[in-house]
Order: sequence, then C-alpha cells, then structure tokens
Amino acid sequence: MATAILFALFVLGFVAGEQQIYGDSDGSFGVAAYEVNWSPPSRASATLPHSPSDGKAALRTKWCNPPRQQLKAKKGILFLQRNLLDGALLPANTELGHIHTPQSFPRSPPAPPLFAYSNLKNILAFYNITRGSERARQVATTLRFCRDDQQQEEPHVCAATQQAAMEFAAAALGTTPRAARTVIHGRGEPVRYVVAPNGVTSIGRGKVVPCHPLPYPADLLYCHRPGNVQAFSVELVGQEDPSLGATAIAVCHEKTDGWALDYFAMLNGTRGEPVCHYMPEKYLLWVPAAELKL
Repeated sequence: MATAILFALFVLGFVAGEQQIYGDSDGSFGVAAYEVNWSPPSRASATLPHSPSDGKAALRTKWCNPPRQQLKAKKGILFLQRNLLDGALLPANTELGHIHTPQSFPRSPPAPPLFAYSNLKNILAFYNITRGSERARQVATTLRFCRDDQQQEEPHVCAATQQAAMEFAAAALGTTPRAARTVIHGRGEPVRYVVAPNGVTSIGRGKVVPCHPLPYPADLLYCHRPGNVQAFSVELVGQEDPSLGATAIAVCHEKTDGWALDYFAMLNGTRGEPVCHYMPEKYLLWVPAAELKL
C-alpha cells in the first residue's frame, strides 16, 4: 500500500491537465496543472540517516507517506509493462515535453527567502505571488509537504538544485550516480509515437532514484528511492514522421498488488501486474554510473 501511495505522488506531474507552461491563464504553475486531489494525510515521523552534505542546496531528508488521491492520469504517460514492446503505438497526442520556466531575475538576483513554510509570506512577496491565489495555495502545499515528517519506508528529499539531488542519489544508491532523462528529437513532438525496433533497453538494474519538479516558482525537485522497480530507455519515433521522436525514460513498478483498482481500470489491466510511466523532459532518473550505457 505504501508503494502505491508514493507512486500516486510521483505521477503528480502526469495527471490530467493540458497546460504545461509556467504561469497558465488559470494562475497555476505548469507542473501543478497536473494536480491531484489529496485527502487529509496521516501523520507520523521518522528520520533517514543519509542526507546531502550541502544544507543550503538541499532541504531536509525525510520519510514520506503522501495521502491517497483521486487519479486522473494523462493519456500515454501511464501504461502496462506488457505493452512495452517494439512497434507498440502510444495514444495520439502523448506529450513528453515539459515546459517549465522559473521566474527570471536580473543578472545579480537578490537572495531568495529561506525555503520554509514559516516563511510563506516572504516567499510570496519575493516572487510577486498574490496571497490567496491558486499559485499561493500551491506554494503553501509544496512547503508543507517538504516540511512535514510522514511515515514511509522510501527515503526522499526536496532538493533545490541538481547538485543536491545528485548527492541524495549517491547516498541512496551507495555509489556514484549518473542522470538519465527524456530527450525530444526533432522540431517538436509527433501526433503519435511508436516504439522503434530494438528500442527498449533496461537501465539501472532496479537501482534508481527518480526526481520530478514540484509546483514552486524556483527549481525544486522531489527525489525518492523506490523499491521493486525497473527502468528502461525507450526509443520512440513518429508514426507518420520518423524525423520526430524521443529517447524516453520509463519506470515500471513491479509490486502493485495493493494499488487502487482505478489504475487498472484505466489501463485495462489486472491488479498486481507491473505498471509503468514515462518521465517527461524536466524529470531526472539517477542510476549507478556503471549501469548506464546510453
């Protein structure tokens, strides 16, 4: 059950919503356009002994148990592992690009306020976010999530820089990590992707640390070390235009017996079978450097 709950948070960036550009017309952050509806969390606390060395670059490392959610997965991002085959067609208009533009500042920007929920008022003022707005609510939710200690067997960190994420990955994996990420090829994305011949390559041998952006006006990554997963590099080409394509990173969760039936109803699958998701461009997957040969 804990793995299913954490996976629900991991797909935060993948659930329903078409706008991906920071500062959408509805006043939300791009990454939060894929929002889920959380129920009140359960509360407990524990501490992970490993944390990045740079306290300024990374936030506290904790356990977490995100609460259950209402799933609305974006088409094409979630799929069953048995469908990860050469020649497999992804749904039309699957989007792997992820546009996110943090607020720009002058060449010598002022130092941002300390990242802390107790500093919410100053953070909103610094980024010119109106109190009571949708963006303000999302910032508050992110600050609370990264602050609260919650029970979960998978270690995680909210990292303010890629360096902090790498340090956490090194501690979690016990070795030097290397980042794999989805890359879009060509001038844009095709109407429909297809898996290329010999296009599926296993990476990481089950030792992975995925990181995805959280809704915040500056770069902020949520990284965790899941168990019972396999990662793949997947070569995709455009069905109608082979000049378009992507090298996509996919993560497959193998232990799904305790997952909500909503996932399997949506995917036309059976509870317990492996479920996978692609990681859009702005997401990182850390694996042992020796295991990554892309």
